[in-house]
Amino acid sequence: MPNILTMIIAMFNQEPDIKKMGFLSSFFVTPPDGFTDSEYMEYDIVRSGNEAAPVVRNLSTQAVTVVEEVFTNKNIPFPVYALDSPVHIARLMSRQPGESSYQDAKINWLGRLAKILVRAFARMTRMVRNSIEVQAAQVLQHGTLTLTDENGIPTYELDFKPKASHFPDAAISWDDSTGVDIFSDITALSDTILADGFVDITTLVFGRKAWEAAYNNSEFREAVKKDNLGMGDLDPHLVNKGAKYMGYVHIGAYRYKLYLYNAIYTPWGTNTPIHYVESNKVIFLPNIEDLDLRRIFGGIPDVKVDAVFDPIFGGKIPIGSEYDFKGRVYFDNPKNTYVGEIRSRPASIPVSIDRYGCLTAITN
Repeated sequence: MPNILTMIIAMFNQEPDIKKMGFLSSFFVTPPDGFTDSEYMEYDIVRSGNEAAPVVRNLSTQAVTVVEEVFTNKNIPFPVYALDSPVHIARLMSRQPGESSYQDAKINWLGRLAKILVRAFARMTRMVRNSIEVQAAQVLQHGTLTLTDENGIPTYELDFKPKASHFPDAAISWDDSTGVDIFSDITALSDTILADGFVDITTLVFGRKAWEAAYNNSEFREAVKKDNLGMGDLDPHLVNKGAKYMGYVHIGAYRYKLYLYNAIYTPWGTNTPIHYVESNKVIFLPNIEDLDLRRIFGGIPDVKVDAVFDPIFGGKIPIGSEYDFKGRVYFDNPKNTYVGEIRSRPASIPVSIDRYGCLTAITN
């Protein structure tokens, strides 16, 4: 039994793509205090402004009183994701991947059940991580976050109040044949973010149509440098996350790394795939160390797991220290079925709301 359990734990962590996914959510970091038992999160939106200190004519003059900025306090529930996967015991009669068609030795039914459940947990955690990637895409492209209830139904939208100047349209749609100035559009938004957030934009993440339009522009195409794609200069946390590195470009005082992110997801209950980055948009980001984008998790009530499976999952699905997935396995006697269940309450929060932006490059 211990050897089988060790094998199953290793198998779960080696599931394809279990750790190699989520390009946009890679910019969000789970802080040490990001795992909470709270049902609600409080978020304060504070604007510091760009005021300069007034001059005092002499030291005998009364000081000018600086009033604390007014902030907006929000107390909202964490979004809830809850999935389960039932395994009727009759399913254990079926051959599992990796097994021979005929078993010479006595079948280990528990081991076979555990393998099925591990695959189910891998799929369910991947679905939740896809939802976290959707959250990151919403925050980075719109400065908002759509919250869902326990049934996955959107309940309301949390607006982080980004400045409209950080989410502009191109002066002329990039797919127009005349008058387009891609460099000017990119520089203008970069300068705006620099003035508001005091950071240089270093990374541009393109949607598919925005990249095609940019690369069809001869001036932009000739300026893009590949130099063997400079792979050694890439942030390690962005490698193998689903985005394609397209090279870099110098525009004025800025040097940008260029990514094409064409990954898609399928919303639950539909068959229509959607791009995480809308095809007509370009996301503007500074270096990761200049960003404060947080991924935090709300509380999930502790539930008693099946004693047999406690050594495998222990109430939590282990994927490093970045995610909080609560899992359990229980037996439904009336249905003669084992059920694997996973719950999570993640929220992606843009603390540095003034340090990024998104350009709608194609407006036609």
